[in-house]
Amino acid sequence: MNADAQTLQRIAQVDPVHADTMSRQPTTFTSQPLSFYKRFKLLRAEVRLPHRALQFRYADDGTHVVNLTAGDPQSIYKINQDEGLALEASQVAEYVKFFVANTEGGKHKVVEGAGDLVWLPATNTDAALGAKKADAVAKLHPVKVSQGAEGFEAVATVLMGSQLVETTFQVRKSGRVQPLKQQVVVEGMPVPVVR
Repeated sequence: MNADAQTLQRIAQVDPVHADTMSRQPTTFTSQPLSFYKRFKLLRAEVRLPHRALQFRYADDGTHVVNLTAGDPQSIYKINQDEGLALEASQVAEYVKFFVANTEGGKHKVVEGAGDLVWLPATNTDAALGAKKADAVAKLHPVKVSQGAEGFEAVATVLMGSQLVETTFQVRKSGRVQPLKQQVVVEGMPVPVVR
């Protein structure tokens, strides 16, 4: 049995409906190591349907899969517990990006620079949209991590729908994340909105 067939078998145990679709449609699996996990990797399955592509996200340790597509933080916390996660300061920024991208149904994204976004083409021709883009770019920054009362604090610029929100997170060494403070820094971002 090839690696993709084995991966599909593991997915079928937790997501049988989508695994069936993957078995019948052209599907590409990509795996990304995550520095804060010893065993689990981020697994993306891109299914090319006749009318559009779909992407599903899982955590895979080679023996079993956890479905991340629904965006439930409890799935991530279960992985953290299985891994015995003990975050180091150098891992917090990557972990926060992973956590935000895989909760809220994948509708939020940590944005550190202009290249992290797909901008509306009109930002190149419409002066008002170009100015809005320039304003947004000026507010973007890498995730800032500091020691916190119960682990770490991380400050990130997060795209939430059409808003850019500077968010301060409490991040425990166990991987528990709690937003402490949120401030909208740009309304009406000139980017396609993820629904």
